[in-house]
Amino acid sequence: MPSSPQGEETYARGGPDMVTFPEMPDRLEQAKLTRLTVQRIRQLAETDPDWPIPLDKAPKVGRMRLFDWRVLEPYFRNRKSRQGQRTDRMRRQGEGSGSA
Repeated sequence: MPSSPQGEETYARGGPDMVTFPEMPDRLEQAKLTRLTVQRIRQLAETDPDWPIPLDKAPKVGRMRLFDWRVLEPYFRNRKSRQGQRTDRMRRQGEGSGSA
């Protein structure tokens, strides 16, 4: 009989490692990645087209959405930070600079 807790045993067998938004900043820190706030993570989930698990596909328990950390970790590991970049002011390609 394994001496590890059942959660670790399930993870070792390849089961999902489900996390909620409030747990993600700690998981980022444990993975030695840049810690983000819960609000920033939610913003990425809502606006980043590269977010791997659509919000409407994430299982919901009560009012909390659950995400498989094994799917999210590679996303955070490979994500390019755009600190200070104003994406709301980026011009669309082909948009002119003159007034109409």
